[in-house]
Amino acid sequence: MTESINSDETKLSADSSPLSVDLAGTAPLPNTYTLDPHEGYSQRKVKSEDLPSRKLQFSQWHELRQTDIKGSQLKAPRVRKGPHDSDRDFYDLIDEDNNKIHHSLQGHQRKHHRDQTEDWENTKLASFTRQELHHGFQKNNIGRILERLKSVVYLNLNDNELLDLSSFNFPSCEYLNVDCNYLTSFKQLPSTPKVQLLTMQDNDLNNLDGISRLASTKLEELYLNGNPVSFHIGYRYLVFRALPNLKILDGVIKQPEDEQQPEGMEDKIKDRACVIC
Repeated sequence: MTESINSDETKLSADSSPLSVDLAGTAPLPNTYTLDPHEGYSQRKVKSEDLPSRKLQFSQWHELRQTDIKGSQLKAPRVRKGPHDSDRDFYDLIDEDNNKIHHSLQGHQRKHHRDQTEDWENTKLASFTRQELHHGFQKNNIGRILERLKSVVYLNLNDNELLDLSSFNFPSCEYLNVDCNYLTSFKQLPSTPKVQLLTMQDNDLNNLDGISRLASTKLEELYLNGNPVSFHIGYRYLVFRALPNLKILDGVIKQPEDEQQPEGMEDKIKDRACVIC
């Protein structure tokens, strides 16, 4: 895991057009940098591989030799693939004081250290968004992490190309965000008996199949904007009928007319076509 840090004390300008500068830190590093002469530096080129942080570009924080950071302290950790275990050159990297950057634990000890440092079992707030899970390694790793989130209260899984979360259980979760995924049914949601706010906007829900599973939860606020089902005639009526304890749907407080069946509405949404009302 790496992190981009911008400081006023070190100002580097990429040797490229302004439009290529990536403030989010997601684009590949440019090959060279120019130290700004206006900041007291002489005009000279610096190769990206010479930057001190370059050594850490593939590092995961729990593999660093000196770290006391727990997973529960990370705001938005990334699930990513690092070098293969057999790449010893990576694990033999040293810092400016000739100390190894990464620990040398292997096998069971390494796994135990990873699990202890990640500390996902005690995490209350977890945000795993835009994880690029089309890579196999990332899918397996995010699944391993989600299985351990038994204490999470706030969980954000926005924009992860997720298809099915039904095998996961988050017994303490009160806020769940699964916006911008590929969910097609409420049956694909994880078990969240204490959920109070659920947002699953911009998924692929064509009907309300499985929504009754949420009736036994503490759900009070639900967001389904951007799903085809939200365009059906009688959509709000059917949702509130299925979830009598729901107070807010798509940001709008329950209205008296939401309890009245619209004229010409089918008793149950069966048509998978989008009907704009």
